[in-house]
Amino acid sequence: MQGRILLNLFLVFLLVLCGCSSKPGVTVKRFDFNESFTPSSWKKIIVLPFSGEKKFQRTASEWFSFYLQKQPHYSIVTPTLAEIEITNQGMDFPEKGFSIEEARQAARLLKADAVFMGNVETHKRSQSPVKISIQLIDVKTGEQIATHTVGYPSWVFLWDNFQEYVKLATDAAGRDFLKVLKYLADGKRIRPLPENLPPNSNKASNEI
Repeated sequence: MQGRILLNLFLVFLLVLCGCSSKPGVTVKRFDFNESFTPSSWKKIIVLPFSGEKKFQRTASEWFSFYLQKQPHYSIVTPTLAEIEITNQGMDFPEKGFSIEEARQAARLLKADAVFMGNVETHKRSQSPVKISIQLIDVKTGEQIATHTVGYPSWVFLWDNFQEYVKLATDAAGRDFLKVLKYLADGKRIRPLPENLPPNSNKASNEI
């Protein structure tokens, strides 16, 4: 009898472990954009190093810029290259991230038309322990063209690794912004993006 109980407990543990090893879907996905923005003749866009969680800010910003380089419409300056060139021109990088005006100033130094700013957050006790927010700013006007927030869950165990979920959230944001850049390059206004929510999720889970 005791052996059967132990076997059942072991099977339950395996089921939980298998369930936790699968990749979850997006728990937060909110996309806001400036509907009145008229696409202009952009040529160069820079991606600044993200702010937020120091452990992940460099990885997330570089991976995001890697995604953007898949499109043929604009020249993309990666965070590492942007940091080198901006520093060489005498501008210091703020530890807590760029304000919009500082981001515009940095972009002007590189003669860029638009700039991406991002922030990475990790919270263990949250519905979305990994959350990435990214803004696309027009350098000339300072307008926020689009703001995108993507959040992923994480199973809190001793072996839990947030790195994978940071990558998944960055992937999702990168894919969506590829569509945004295509709209702008084609001279079209930005359209709402599909939510791509996980199965069996409700509308409330799409709100922050």
